[in-house]
Amino acid sequence: MWQVWVFLAPLCPICQDYTYYLNALHDEWVKSPHPQVELVGWFPNPNVTDEAIAEFANRYAVEWDLARDTIGWSDALGVRFTPEAVLLSPEGAVLYRGRVNDLYYALGKHRSSPKSSDLALAVQQALLGQAIVPAETDAIGCPIQNRFPFQDSLSRCVYRDGIRGL
Repeated sequence: MWQVWVFLAPLCPICQDYTYYLNALHDEWVKSPHPQVELVGWFPNPNVTDEAIAEFANRYAVEWDLARDTIGWSDALGVRFTPEAVLLSPEGAVLYRGRVNDLYYALGKHRSSPKSSDLALAVQQALLGQAIVPAETDAIGCPIQNRFPFQDSLSRCVYRDGIRGL
């Protein structure tokens, strides 16, 4: 299964705004005749509680998986902002890293609607077996200042050989 990991912070207003777009993508992916994409939201800050994550899910009608990033995936992947998305192949190869779309074009500056849906395009290209272009974009969001350090031994429980393409 292809996986899209989005790194989030419950108090980040940009993360809050992006839940609308992420919810729409999730609905599109799970309602396809043969779902191939799983969306997971990771909270990298160790101070975020399970209660805060549940409140975030409830407030923004999130129906996809959310969890604390206790393995340190954000550290391993070099994710610097929330929200920032990563597309992983079924084998764990990193194929895309960056923004969900270009709703925000600078910190505190956004459009009324996005012009480019970078994450959706990357997933579409991956599912069609095409090269991901662009494979990386600049995420605009709240900086991750406190995170769990990467624990490779735990990562192997998820991916036998760890995440490839780091």
